Amino acid sequence: MARKNVTVLAWIFYLLIVFEIIYMITPFAVFYYSAYGPSLNFLNKSPLTAWSAGFFLPHFTETSSAVLNALNGAGKLLFLLGLVFFLVGAAQIYFAKFFKKSAVSSGIYRFVRHPQYTAFAIMGLGTLLVWPRYIILIMFTTMLFVYYALARKEERECSQKYGEDYVQYVKKTSMFLPGDSKILGRIQGMTVIKLKPAVTMLMVYGLVLCGALSAGFGLRNFSVSQISKLAAPHAVTLSVVPMDLRVLDKIVQLTNDLGSIQERLAQSGYANGEKFMNYVVPLEWIIPDLPIDPDEISIKGHHQPQDYNPDEFKVLFAKVVSPPLQNTQGVDILKKARKIQPVLVVKLNIANKEILGIEVPPETVLWGDIIAPLF
Repeated sequence: MARKNVTVLAWIFYLLIVFEIIYMITPFAVFYYSAYGPSLNFLNKSPLTAWSAGFFLPHFTETSSAVLNALNGAGKLLFLLGLVFFLVGAAQIYFAKFFKKSAVSSGIYRFVRHPQYTAFAIMGLGTLLVWPRYIILIMFTTMLFVYYALARKEERECSQKYGEDYVQYVKKTSMFLPGDSKILGRIQGMTVIKLKPAVTMLMVYGLVLCGALSAGFGLRNFSVSQISKLAAPHAVTLSVVPMDLRVLDKIVQLTNDLGSIQERLAQSGYANGEKFMNYVVPLEWIIPDLPIDPDEISIKGHHQPQDYNPDEFKVLFAKVVSPPLQNTQGVDILKKARKIQPVLVVKLNIANKEILGIEVPPETVLWGDIIAPLF
């Protein structure tokens, strides 16, 4: 009977751990799933919210900026670092709970009071750099404030449970990052008018969110400026690799000189009122984020070798279908477009001016009608 009771208590304990993990991870989960199709397509239905599904940093395009090119890889490393940090903190806290220890203040808890929330923030930043959409930037900023509120709530509960020892621990230990207690104290001390904590937090949240979005729009303009591209009144043609504009112009002229291509494009309104975004991609590259290759090829995942043949490319001609851009020209087409419809893929060798093939691209990207990155 005693063994049975121990087993039941153990299961209850493990269930409580699971529920607590869910409680802690929920803000991060909400943030993470904001990247998925249903949310993005819903936002894209209204002109008021469609901008939030767009990217503010390059996703598959290599730019002339080494820093921009490194952000995607840095994001993946940050996500893994945050995951390891979370597991270490979780192991400490649940070991203490299992053996009924007092509040944990050793290990990584010597340096910060909430290492697991710090870990989620690091993972969130990594996700943001890999999928840099405005909606994810909004959710990331919101997630940080939610974790701050949760941390304050937990500290009040721990102060009541553990007493003066925990109060002293709070006073001498940073909250999320080493040294952040001084910064948080100065922010609180800057409040001239005494307001309720919730009101103060909402005001700070609004200011931080506005600052984050302003930075996002600035980064998007900078990113667009670092892409190799040619602009025309009816279209913007961009290369996913850094390219001499003379070479890019050669590719554009080669496709313009072929009547068979222009005839097929004209049926879709090319150079006749419709706006186009055209992509020049090395022939050997596979980019699932572009509707350029059949699903059986795209499903292999990203394949972007740096030793590609510099003479062979595939060009995707895609019509902008949202929003209407009748009065938009050149680079502004890229800046304002939200959704494209693939029309034609032309494979060519620019060295001998040879067309290697003309294909009809898939209607959508591999994962369906999700709002794909435009650059």
